[in-house]
Amino acid sequence: MELVDVIRNLLLQGSGMLYKIFVFIAILAVGIAISVMIRRAFLKFLSARVSKAIASNLSRALYYTLLFIVVVVALGTIGIDLTGFIIAGGFAGIVVGVALQPVLSNLFAGLYLMIEKTINVGEVVEIGGNAGEVTEVSPIFTRIRTFDGFVVSVANSQIITGITKNFSKAVARRIEFKLGIAYREDAEKVYRILKNILDEHPYVLVNPPPDIFVSNLGQSSMDVTVRVWTPPPLAYEATKDLLWRMRKALGEAGIEIPFTQIDVWFRSTLNIEQLYKNRGGG
Repeated sequence: MELVDVIRNLLLQGSGMLYKIFVFIAILAVGIAISVMIRRAFLKFLSARVSKAIASNLSRALYYTLLFIVVVVALGTIGIDLTGFIIAGGFAGIVVGVALQPVLSNLFAGLYLMIEKTINVGEVVEIGGNAGEVTEVSPIFTRIRTFDGFVVSVANSQIITGITKNFSKAVARRIEFKLGIAYREDAEKVYRILKNILDEHPYVLVNPPPDIFVSNLGQSSMDVTVRVWTPPPLAYEATKDLLWRMRKALGEAGIEIPFTQIDVWFRSTLNIEQLYKNRGGG
């Protein structure tokens, strides 16, 4: 009778163990299948927004994370307790997260830039006072080749939290010039000369129209402001050429561009000859 009870207990334990093994395998199979489907959908979603390499790495990281969760759940069904392991891993993750906080901040900022496409390679931008062409947008840094030839690396977190000027995304870019004209010159004549230059220049857009006006009456000159709109890629060439043409045309027309000067007035009549004699000049 005792032998029968022992056999019966073994069969009951065996059937319970077989059931747990079946559940374990089923959870693994279903979990892996779902993880693969999620990975493919996530990869397809990211591929349309970021580079294939980044999309592949992110989808792979998500896939392994899901697999880890599936394995933990499956092992729990057969009585293996991983609570201590998870707690230890959680503490380790906190320590690593604090140590790598700047890196992770730049990483997530870089992913945001790549998904939203705030700036792209080849665009002309100004970030933190550095203006130039974007040469690389990586997960950690964005690199800019400035107009004087330097390559500047800007942390992606600074781009997210700071102010970024993107000149390439605009349809047109405005250029402004300030010219000082002598008070004795004819303002109407100056206006006609400048307007002819703008009307004939191939880089100046008709719409929005150029604008020429007196912006200030200074101590030494009458300040004339000229505002024009050009296509963004031609802004630099237009600035150089327009400034040269305006200076040349005003010079040929005899328009004086005065330098800063100060007139000194004396309350009493100044006798230079008498002062010279008093100082022993004979």
